[in-house]
Amino acid sequence: MLFYYFFQQPPTNKKDIESTSSQMAATQIISKEKNKVNKKTTEKKTKIIAVETLSIEQNKQEKIAQIDYITAFRDWQYFENCYTDIEDFSNDKDPLNTLAERFADNPRESQQEPTSQQNYYYQYHVDMCKNLINDVGDETDNYYQIRQKLNNRFLTILPETDEEKQLEKSLQMIKQLNSYKTEYSQAHRPQSNLSLIEANEIHNQIESLTVDMMRVYNGSDWLSPEQTQLIEEYSDKIESLQVSINESKKINTETLKNLESVIDTYLNTMDIFLQQVQSPDAFILMATELYKVEYLQKESTTLKILQSQTAILDSYYLSLLNKITIPLVACSMNYPCDAESDLIMSYCLGLKDSMFNQACGASLEEFYFNFYIGANQLNDVNNYFNFLVNRYAN
Repeated sequence: MLFYYFFQQPPTNKKDIESTSSQMAATQIISKEKNKVNKKTTEKKTKIIAVETLSIEQNKQEKIAQIDYITAFRDWQYFENCYTDIEDFSNDKDPLNTLAERFADNPRESQQEPTSQQNYYYQYHVDMCKNLINDVGDETDNYYQIRQKLNNRFLTILPETDEEKQLEKSLQMIKQLNSYKTEYSQAHRPQSNLSLIEANEIHNQIESLTVDMMRVYNGSDWLSPEQTQLIEEYSDKIESLQVSINESKKINTETLKNLESVIDTYLNTMDIFLQQVQSPDAFILMATELYKVEYLQKESTTLKILQSQTAILDSYYLSLLNKITIPLVACSMNYPCDAESDLIMSYCLGLKDSMFNQACGASLEEFYFNFYIGANQLNDVNNYFNFLVNRYAN
């Protein structure tokens, strides 16, 4: 302890004091220089990060400037298939394990495990999803944020060619159609014909009667015959008021008829526009809406024309044929239908339905006619295809 104490004592002579002062001054100078260096290093790193961030943003902006309207639309639509992959990325999970689990966990799949070709296709799909994420987002974005950014990117691009303008017009018309359909759906809900004053008066009566009835109870476990009769009278009056409210709610049939007419007229307008369309993307969107079976509304004029010319009357069966025939017509309009197209990817990997390894490596036409379309469906598909081609693809 004495040895430690001796070396902890302050200098006692002038020489020692001067030496110590010089050391302290030198230390301060060195410390200041180190701080300067550290500050410069930090500033340099900050500048590098800022430059890298700016470079990333510039690259994204350059990609937006280079991408065309239709490609941006297809990217936005395709990203719907990337939901599972986003989860895999965030959990550092091998995407091929996800594909294998699809077979293990789903008894509807006839295969026991994916083929090597399906593994190849799935890796291709994963790379597409990664590229879309890198194009518009970052690692912190979730699926919905990325999809919104892809939608925003699409909306920033102005259509230039005729096909792009047709796609834009189609999206606008479908938006308007959906607005009419929402109004029609809401019109099916019964609406009260009571005025606000009348409705409030009835509700106040019910509330008052309920309070009076509770006073009769007054927390008692036993009620006299007179009290029981009084409670029954209150209950009957409340029930009668409730009935009057319910009877006041009716569906406005005139409003429904008017909206049915509006929707049918608008579908006819879409039908006329579709006859001028050369864009396969616009065709898929518009034809799907025109020949969609709506269970809440009457069959449209365009749907009746199809049924009369093809003799396809069953609504459920028509919905199945739509998924086959409309894409086939789009293929004839130069929509991508080859072995690496989004349509084949969907069938090969089961992105929207069951998996079919027969689709992998084939064009959509080859897959449909060699495997997917049954013998009993072939004639109906042919009739429906000819109807659409003659009406729209001439």
